Amino acid sequence: MNQTYSYLTAFFIVIVVMLIPSGTMESVKSPWYKCIRPSITPPNYVFPIVWTLLYILIAIALANTLMLPNSSNKQILLFLYGFNLICNVLWSFAYFGNKDVLLAFFILLSIIITTGFILQYTYRLLPFWVMCILLPYQIWICFAGILNFLSLFKKCKKID
Repeated sequence: MNQTYSYLTAFFIVIVVMLIPSGTMESVKSPWYKCIRPSITPPNYVFPIVWTLLYILIAIALANTLMLPNSSNKQILLFLYGFNLICNVLWSFAYFGNKDVLLAFFILLSIIITTGFILQYTYRLLPFWVMCILLPYQIWICFAGILNFLSLFKKCKKID
């Protein structure tokens, strides 16, 4: 796949993944979210900034993966990206849409684990800098895991 097509494809996929759960974000203003939100949670305006930057980095890494010659390792890496991005969408619906914090936590664990595998395969198959641009994503989702875990212990009604 040529470079231009790889980048266009990767950015299109990432933009779709960013937009699908956007309707669930209204929940950040709900009484439920205000109750369940851990005290170490950054202000709401931080999240769209950070996620936009992270998704740009993911798209760049994905584009570089798409440019690899076909191999079983490339297919595994593409599967991991697909699974990871689907889990990102599912997490938003589980946490904000269904207010199922436990299910969201398990989805987030799968995101953390698959990102670890993505980092491992990226390190083996692509230039070192590609793996490095994914490290902020792994750090951020680990932080999100801490926030999600802490929210498990809050007792808040699901009904707004």
